[in-house]
Amino acid sequence: MSYKLQENMRFIKQIIIYLLFLTFALPLPMSAAMQSSNYIIYENVMHSFDGPVISGVSSLVSGAGATISWTTNVAADSFVIYDTDSNFLTSHEQGNSAKTFTSHSVSLSGLAESTTYYYRVRSERVNGGITTDTASRSFTTGSTAVPPEEEEAEPAGGGGILIIDKTDKTAPEISNVAATRVSSQSAAISWETDEAATSFVEYGRDAGYGSTYGAWASSTEHNVILDNLDSEQRYYFRVLSSDAWGNVGYSEQDSFTTGEAVGEEEEVVEEEDEAGILADAAQIAFDFISRIFPAVSLNLRPDEMDRINNVEDLQSLVSAPVLSGEPRVEIGATEATVYWTTDIESNSQVAIAPIDRYNPGANEPYLQVVGNLEEFVNDHEVTVYGLTPDTEYHYQLRSKAEFGPTSRSRDFIFNTSLEELSITSFFPQVVDDQTAIFKWVTNKNSDTALTFAPYEGNVLAVDKAKTFQDNALTVIHEVTVSEFVGGTKYKVELQSMDEKGNIAAEEFDPFSTAEDDLPPKISHIKADSTVFLDRGDKIQTIISWLTNEPSTSRVYFKEGVHGSLVDLTESTRLNIDYSKEHVIVVTKFKPGLVYSFRAESTDSGGNTSLSKVHTFMTAKKQESIIQMIIRILGDSFGWIRKII
Repeated sequence: MSYKLQENMRFIKQIIIYLLFLTFALPLPMSAAMQSSNYIIYENVMHSFDGPVISGVSSLVSGAGATISWTTNVAADSFVIYDTDSNFLTSHEQGNSAKTFTSHSVSLSGLAESTTYYYRVRSERVNGGITTDTASRSFTTGSTAVPPEEEEAEPAGGGGILIIDKTDKTAPEISNVAATRVSSQSAAISWETDEAATSFVEYGRDAGYGSTYGAWASSTEHNVILDNLDSEQRYYFRVLSSDAWGNVGYSEQDSFTTGEAVGEEEEVVEEEDEAGILADAAQIAFDFISRIFPAVSLNLRPDEMDRINNVEDLQSLVSAPVLSGEPRVEIGATEATVYWTTDIESNSQVAIAPIDRYNPGANEPYLQVVGNLEEFVNDHEVTVYGLTPDTEYHYQLRSKAEFGPTSRSRDFIFNTSLEELSITSFFPQVVDDQTAIFKWVTNKNSDTALTFAPYEGNVLAVDKAKTFQDNALTVIHEVTVSEFVGGTKYKVELQSMDEKGNIAAEEFDPFSTAEDDLPPKISHIKADSTVFLDRGDKIQTIISWLTNEPSTSRVYFKEGVHGSLVDLTESTRLNIDYSKEHVIVVTKFKPGLVYSFRAESTDSGGNTSLSKVHTFMTAKKQESIIQMIIRILGDSFGWIRKII
């Protein structure tokens, strides 16, 4: 064997010995990459931890209440799952989400007297391990509630009561459901119940519904008006009513179809007068401009002036606004906001159509045009409401300066997202210093959860947070929390989760049971007009604003420009959907006119805010010759004033 071959074999042998040493001699497992007396860095950072070990579970009944206690081997949170059904089909939960204790105690309140409850305890440690005790345990409440003895508060803190167990367990019986007064945009749904109950309607374009609207007021005769519907569209619906005990009754599914949209009558102008009016008005305007400005003002040679015969020819010489490149779009399930910029101040419009209504070969390829014609800016923002979830839309940006042609972008596309779980009409109803009722509505069936924690020295005491949960799925949610401390501020979070795990949440921060004497703060008021090009150029105006707390929505308006001392005599119907984001759709406005309006919001405490007076001009329909002349002259004189 050659010397070189021997050296190679010796080298290979050394490598094998070294690998064997790494495999068998090192005490550390291969998953530990680095170790010292202070740390270990593991290769597998997705290590899963076992849940805490639960032991010593016990219950102590006191009248109509019960306290469940247990211990864990590591710090964890504390929750009790309970139900009158041993299979836990409609279970509820109460507990504390602070993961800081090994000794756990949860006081269950609001239980029915002389009733057997089955329960389980659940704890989750800091790094995610969860243990649910599966042993079959139960307790029976007493017949008379016994006031608890005063004692020092436990570290977990957070008292409360979730009224979910009740004496009355029968849902309201619903009858005589009918859809009446169905028009192209609205429908009235009426029904009766055998006991006083709330009034809500789930509705949508398919059996999945997706929208919920109604009122919390209790009655045996119910009537809910659904507005802002699409014309010639079939809607599916069912009604639901809940009684004072929280029992919810549902009707069978039904449907109705909206009527055909009726366009407004167009202005009629005698044909024999049009030509003369157009010629005279154009000549007057052009003569006026020619007398004031020399040819150089228009960047024209003297011999080119002969090509200008009217004001429209003059406008064509002015450059259109330059649109930015790809617009930015914030997309939701039922609305989208489009942002773009222009090099000069111009108005903001978005032409849009769903893919099945987009016609690129037509003179107007889009279904509707949304935006503000009267506000001239460089940074543009237009929100389009009433979109269909999970749908592809084509849209085009349009901007026009005060004088000159309209810039139009190329066609863009976006897809709305799948319909998200959302909370609407959420508000607290303060009963007294210790008690408040929290109500909210979701657009899909989901569970009910509420978490609250007090502020101590302006710092949120998260270790004293307490959570109540009802696992029954519904679209109307109501939780009563008792034993608040008057004057103390709390953070209260409402949360609902549907069967697919989608979560919606809203919060009141801060919240106090002290009497609310401050009205909502109104801000970010906007008014945008929409022209529906397939409905006889029907005009629709969307007025939106924000408030700092959930409140109702209404708009007062009057044709013309008016100050704050003038009474705006007309108004929209009061929208009792308590929300921080307000959208009112108005179809009463006439096209091409100036209106004054004020936004009104009232909170759950009855405090009302009225905004200052705002003015705007509605969108114009397709113009007659008379309207065209007026617009051209107005644009021309506005441009003249700008140059002067």
